[in-house]
Amino acid sequence: MAKYKGIEVRDSVRQLLPHMPLIEEYREMLQSLQAVWDNLNLLGQMSGTTAEIGQTREAFASLTGELLNNLAEQTLAKREQEMKARSQVVIDILIRNLFERTADIGFLSTDDAIRQFAANPGEPWALQQRFREYVRKYSVYEDVVLLDRNGRILARLKPDERITAIHDDWVRAAATTSAPYVEAYGPSELFPGQTQSLIYAYKITSGLGETLAVLALCFRFGDEMTRIFQGLAQADDAGVMALLDAGGQVIASSDRWQVPLGAELQVASGSLQRLRFAGRSYLAFASDTKGYQGYMGPGWRGLVLMPVDHAFEIHDDHQLDAIEPALLASVMAGGRAFSEALRAIPQQAEGIQRDLSRAVWNGTVRQGSSAAAVNSAFSKILLREISRIGMSMREVFSRSIGNLQATVLSSLLADSQFFAALAIDIMDRNLYERANDCRWWALDGNIRALLANPGNKNRQAELEKVIAYINSLYTVYDNILLFDSEGCIQAVANPNYANLVGKMLDEPWGADCLALPDSQSYTVSQFTRSPLYASRPTYIYLAALRAPDDSRVSGGIAIVFDSEPQFNAMLNDALPRVASGEPVAGSFAVFVDDAARIVASTDSNYRIGETLTLPDELLKPAVTGCSLLIALDGQVMAVGARPSTGYREYKGKEDSYRNALSALVFIPLGAYDASARLGNDSGEVVARRASPAADVAIREIATFHLGGHWLGLPVSAVVEAIELNGAACLANAPKQVYGALIYRNETLPIYNLHAALGLDESGEAGVGQQVVVVRGENGKLFGILVDQLGEVMETPLSDIEDLANIYVGIASVLASVVKTAPGTNAPMLVLLSVASMSEQLRGRSEAAPQPA
Repeated sequence: MAKYKGIEVRDSVRQLLPHMPLIEEYREMLQSLQAVWDNLNLLGQMSGTTAEIGQTREAFASLTGELLNNLAEQTLAKREQEMKARSQVVIDILIRNLFERTADIGFLSTDDAIRQFAANPGEPWALQQRFREYVRKYSVYEDVVLLDRNGRILARLKPDERITAIHDDWVRAAATTSAPYVEAYGPSELFPGQTQSLIYAYKITSGLGETLAVLALCFRFGDEMTRIFQGLAQADDAGVMALLDAGGQVIASSDRWQVPLGAELQVASGSLQRLRFAGRSYLAFASDTKGYQGYMGPGWRGLVLMPVDHAFEIHDDHQLDAIEPALLASVMAGGRAFSEALRAIPQQAEGIQRDLSRAVWNGTVRQGSSAAAVNSAFSKILLREISRIGMSMREVFSRSIGNLQATVLSSLLADSQFFAALAIDIMDRNLYERANDCRWWALDGNIRALLANPGNKNRQAELEKVIAYINSLYTVYDNILLFDSEGCIQAVANPNYANLVGKMLDEPWGADCLALPDSQSYTVSQFTRSPLYASRPTYIYLAALRAPDDSRVSGGIAIVFDSEPQFNAMLNDALPRVASGEPVAGSFAVFVDDAARIVASTDSNYRIGETLTLPDELLKPAVTGCSLLIALDGQVMAVGARPSTGYREYKGKEDSYRNALSALVFIPLGAYDASARLGNDSGEVVARRASPAADVAIREIATFHLGGHWLGLPVSAVVEAIELNGAACLANAPKQVYGALIYRNETLPIYNLHAALGLDESGEAGVGQQVVVVRGENGKLFGILVDQLGEVMETPLSDIEDLANIYVGIASVLASVVKTAPGTNAPMLVLLSVASMSEQLRGRSEAAPQPA
């Protein structure tokens, strides 16, 4: 612990508090009010009025430190969670993309057109056209280069007459490697104007295994990182996202003016840290990749930096204003959203305020009932001022606690929306690759030649050899099928579907495929059950196969996406996680179509094909996404939703394919209680009515609340109010007798007004309830069970009217009412009959057996 401006705070937040304006605002308000209270309390002690107030003041001071600590820690935790999530996504989204590149280089290095050219180099124009066709589909590449083993350029998509040969180390590594690819990042002689390039390379071999050349795919690294950063950017965010290489050097930055390329940052992974860079203080969070399909990438890390002086800026958040109160109250009452310590703060504040209200109420009652009271008018004014300051402190506490709750909930809602955005982005990027794959494989020379030659007796075996090899590289597919121009299946990559060969495709997408106009076009099936996927639902991507001379369409290629495990993996990667890395218990995620049908789910209770019943905002979210608090299956859930918007050309302006899908992520926050309500304020002691004129006969009345009723007694009949502690119920007692407790070493019977007036008990019995100790007409004391205390007020005698003059047959415990001015809508105050309650209790005590 450490001291910060007179308040005990935890070391973890001490240095950050000056940068948290909201906490500073609350601290200043609370300390200012406490200073005023101290002065009033001093005056009260000098006059003997406020003997009970000092302890309450100390309790408020202690809770102030606890509140501000929790506010600071939750504010910091919210920022840490945001930074952690974004740094993880920066690296993991990139790694998923690069994994696809490792498959691409393996497949393209077996392309017959490239192999033939490598064996007999010549005029490169035709090969350049093939490279161009490839990059039209895989726009993630900026260049494709074929080199001989010594680095001489044989063909290049974007030729540069100045560069005819290069001496990069990766050329030799790719020519001699036994690995499935070579991944190289650094300066390359291919791009003299670039400081760094990311290249995937592999050898081109002859049928005998001799290395003929080296093929290089040059990844658009800068463009891809810009897309990733833009997708994660937040409005008015002063933070910087970056990518670090294995040595801690910045190789990509969302703000090169603030964090330039080449800067060296020594940041450990997996924890929030303070970092000083370029004369400025930052919060930093770095994340290692979780990997994808066993691929861990080049050892890079995602990093988010946030300037400390902007990390905790106040942003208006009215998202919680429209939430159903029962949902908020259910979350506040328990569950994972709030720790036990956080839930205790509002209860402690309410208890302290209740103690203060009772102390002021008792002090005011004593001033009114004691004939020997010194300067009663001054004491009452002083007590009212202390009460007013106490109410102001409670208001600040209430706002602070509300802000604390809003911080936690808005963070959870933001998390759910962020994870939904991550899930749909992963899907769009993944399916972008599927749309590319089917079109590129449709250009394979071997496949086209074999399919166009039905007379070849070995055609099926040779076709299946090609597509089986492709399928081995791209494990996201359950199968690859080839069919002729009549729609008859000629070959399958997965032998488990060998029975399909020779059968006709009777799906509409088969005809759609054969009618595609060019090599850039593709079509996709609806998400439905298909015999091509063992009667499970999936997407099938298709492209037309043309004869070698492009004179006609000779058939089509259908790639069957292995949707069940692939979609499940995407959704699982987007689930919120606890510190151990496990998904948050009870959380789940789904993909849904525009008819609210489930396409994929991580929860077996929500099966594929079923329809979700949820608010339209979630099922058809805005482009930027949304998040809501809802009740679902007895749980309060934070739900985030984000629609598919595509990736690069996929679902872009020039792409005719449209498929409305959304991702939804559900985070459980606790059991839903439809009757739950947020905590009520403690009873107020401040006056509601103007004081009568000095020459008017008055009666002082001590008031209290019971349910929605305002009740009172003459001050002369009231001793004091005490907390309901240690009360015991009496066996066989009538309903109006609550029980008894020990008061001043005597047994104090307690009258149960709830039962006498036919009112329901409020909340949990005994919690926050108080007992007004009353002196009966025979001098015997008894207690009245009340919910909360009200004001102690002066009322003109002329405003008090006997109930017998107004109502007939009214319960005898109600004696009179205090008239209210017409049109004020003020609540009616009803005065109780002390004699009636004494008589009922006396009757019970007389009937009770006497101890031996």
